[in-house]
Amino acid sequence: MQPAGRNEPTQNLVNNNRTPMPQSEFSNGNSNIPCSSDLSATVQLSPNSSSGCDLVSCASRGIKSASIQQRLTDSSSSTGEVDTTHRRPGLEFNANDITLLSELGRGNGGVVSKTQHKLTGFLMARKTFALDMKTSVRAQIFRDLQILYECSSPFIVEYYGAFHWDGTISIYSEYMDAGGLDTLLASVGRFPEPIIIQIAHAIVQGLLYLWQDLHIVHRNLKPSNVLVGRNGSVKLCDFVVSMSLMETLASAFVGMRTYMAPERLAGELYTSLSDVWSLGLTLTELAVGHYPIPAMDPVDFVRAFAPDLESNMAEHLKAARSGEPLPALREVSNRLMGIFELFAYVVEQPAPRLPAYCFSTGFIHLVHECLQKEPSDRLSIELLATQILPQLVLSTMEETCDLSSSSDADSVDGIQLTAHVSIQGYLRGIFARQQAEAIDAVALAVAEDFDSDPLTDNVDQSWISENPNQLTSSNKPVMSTVDK
Repeated sequence: MQPAGRNEPTQNLVNNNRTPMPQSEFSNGNSNIPCSSDLSATVQLSPNSSSGCDLVSCASRGIKSASIQQRLTDSSSSTGEVDTTHRRPGLEFNANDITLLSELGRGNGGVVSKTQHKLTGFLMARKTFALDMKTSVRAQIFRDLQILYECSSPFIVEYYGAFHWDGTISIYSEYMDAGGLDTLLASVGRFPEPIIIQIAHAIVQGLLYLWQDLHIVHRNLKPSNVLVGRNGSVKLCDFVVSMSLMETLASAFVGMRTYMAPERLAGELYTSLSDVWSLGLTLTELAVGHYPIPAMDPVDFVRAFAPDLESNMAEHLKAARSGEPLPALREVSNRLMGIFELFAYVVEQPAPRLPAYCFSTGFIHLVHECLQKEPSDRLSIELLATQILPQLVLSTMEETCDLSSSSDADSVDGIQLTAHVSIQGYLRGIFARQQAEAIDAVALAVAEDFDSDPLTDNVDQSWISENPNQLTSSNKPVMSTVDK
């Protein structure tokens, strides 16, 4: 039976000598995680070091702690404010230490923002959404969030802390500066096959970590929950531990159910194989440029791809090396479905399929085996992570970048390190193109503004060449009739 999450023993230790501002503390170590079901109670952590020192004092002496200490302070005042202090080695912050920089995304009542620690300049992402529910459910969600703090994997976004204030919860996590796959997809049309395979390798390593180390499944895998760094790193975020957190996130950030496996939509149990379906759907979306349900029109492939495999693979390789955009398949408005119609389609109709002349045999087989309607017919996460995708990645990397000559080039770390280089080069091409387009747009706007100015015909051209940075509508020198 698939476990829904890790059940850790809890312990409540109330310190009656403290001020009237009780606290809860979370650890990111391997020890048991104390947690109070009563958010007003004080929960203290046992020392995580063999020397008996607490995490804060260890960090202050320069000793690297294996844990992240998260302190939730629930005020007993009438305002209901919760002050959160997060402690990492060398970094401590509360809500007042954070500057809001920009909004990254918005859902149905949920907002994702880019924030910065004022003192250190450390960047973080903040997800904020309403949490207006009874105390018992809220306590369960906070226990679920402790699982997030436990994670220690290069394929999982790092979670730093959370606080609850006035019916709203804010979760601070690692800031991934290239954004989600959904955002990148909108700017590139569709991803080239070699990059998709390298992204898939990172995804399944993250899924394998969740399953083997934390005994949980993701439940919410989709392009927007796969984040990318400009250094080429690919990490999972927003996996959910229990139905309480799942339903809360679903109401705040709509759209997750469209990636659910048929068995989940039919009311059956969720297993790691359900995540494999979501993986197959995500990879297909990256390959065609939009959500691939309902079935795609074969004519759309003819419009977006060359007529033969050799030409298409050459195009994939060129785009992977340069970051050039590829044309997405057409998505017309009459293909959009209502949510219940979509559920019925996923359960009853055939899964999406990719034409053989558009992608390699290995990639088509990968997607096909992930999108089997019967869960037992799908590839397992273990097989994907340890055999299928490492082999595919190695074959694609020989063409997209130089393989490391070290003996561990075919290990998980070696493969991912080289994949970072390949994805980094792809992203560099994307952002260079976007920057060039932005500069061209500004230049065009300036030129149009200049051309539309009634004073243009009377401007002294010699003055322009000598003063290029001072040219505005208010200071353009007008030549006299005699000068003409």
